[in-house]
Amino acid sequence: MTSRHIAFVLLAVVLFASSACRTGRADPSSTDPSPTATRTLRPTYTPAQAKGGEVVASPSAEPGNQAFLPFVMGGEESASPTPTVVPPTPAAEASENRPKQMVLRDDLPALTLPEWPRPANDNGRCMHFLRSQYYTEQELDLNIARLQQLGAKWTLVVYGDENMLHRAAPRFAAAGIVPVWRKMLRPDEPYFNWQRDIEIVTSYGLPPYFQLYNEPSLAAEWDERAPDEDDRERFLDNLMQATQDVYNAGGFVGWQFINEEWLKVALDELEQRGGQRVLGRFFFIPHSYGLNHPPNYTEDVNGVLGFLFFARIFQERYGSVPPFIVGEGGWKINNDADARFPPIDDTLHRDYHVELFLWFKNGVLSNGEPLPDYLFAFCPWLLAAKMDDNAWWDSFAGDRALTIEAVSNLPPFVRWFSWEE
Repeated sequence: MTSRHIAFVLLAVVLFASSACRTGRADPSSTDPSPTATRTLRPTYTPAQAKGGEVVASPSAEPGNQAFLPFVMGGEESASPTPTVVPPTPAAEASENRPKQMVLRDDLPALTLPEWPRPANDNGRCMHFLRSQYYTEQELDLNIARLQQLGAKWTLVVYGDENMLHRAAPRFAAAGIVPVWRKMLRPDEPYFNWQRDIEIVTSYGLPPYFQLYNEPSLAAEWDERAPDEDDRERFLDNLMQATQDVYNAGGFVGWQFINEEWLKVALDELEQRGGQRVLGRFFFIPHSYGLNHPPNYTEDVNGVLGFLFFARIFQERYGSVPPFIVGEGGWKINNDADARFPPIDDTLHRDYHVELFLWFKNGVLSNGEPLPDYLFAFCPWLLAAKMDDNAWWDSFAGDRALTIEAVSNLPPFVRWFSWEE
């Protein structure tokens, strides 16, 4: 073969490869919609039909059943319309001088306090469930029975993956207990499967209460080092993305902070990104630990009434307070942090927790103020754990037998709200 023939063959090969590359590359002007963009999301929740305040039970907790767990709405109940899905896409890129702007659906009505879903025969009683993010069916059955023994209608549940949601959600639904779900995440971890998780929970008849991240200002959440400004910026990006995705998937957006300044900065960020619409379906999860302070302690945030300090932030900023569900709190055995007060022994542990739960029966806080409508539930730490001496059951330090007996023997009641006058 002559050199001219060789050159011609090489030129032909090059031209063919170039054409193949052009053919395989997407046309920038074309659109290829994601399958999730055309799917129809299940209703956010379908209230049980009720007349005269009577709640009608859900017939089943099987996957795909559209009848949701019975809950009380405080007024006339109506089903949410089937929404148009906005897929969980990254927040829109901003101009040089503006933060990234949220892309939010516009078909979800803001909820007033009476419109938020709550469990049937709601008594505001809650317990933080297990420390573990993974649990067996036997562990779930045992500890849900313990929640029922205590008369709890709410619980805060940490989960590791969608398999735990499928395992736990139908059991809570069958027990008439409404969970607040917290995906186990560190503040610097993004997560992009909120829509799937919300669809799982709602498919079993549960309202989609989701807590996004946990105690982000603590060194314990950052490999035991104090977070710096760059850390906080990364966390805020993750929080805003999760907030957008949960809202667009029809979920209830729950934030958790123990530091008041971090909450204020996050609210600033939400507003700067144009996310105010989220506040219509937003709830807050304070952690109100009492140390060894009595239930009426209000000197600072370190008391079971510490949630009031966070409520003031919302009241001063927006003129109202969203639903509060205290996700951790109460008193830990043997705590003696404040020398002015006796340490928490078994008797005080019992008496203080009984007084706390009776807020919801008597309609009065321990400081004499009326029980606020926005306080939906209080979840003391912790239902059960072998390696935590603060657990009520199974702890190496023994069960909190006095507290368990006293709370279990509280007479049944349904908490009252001011709009029921």
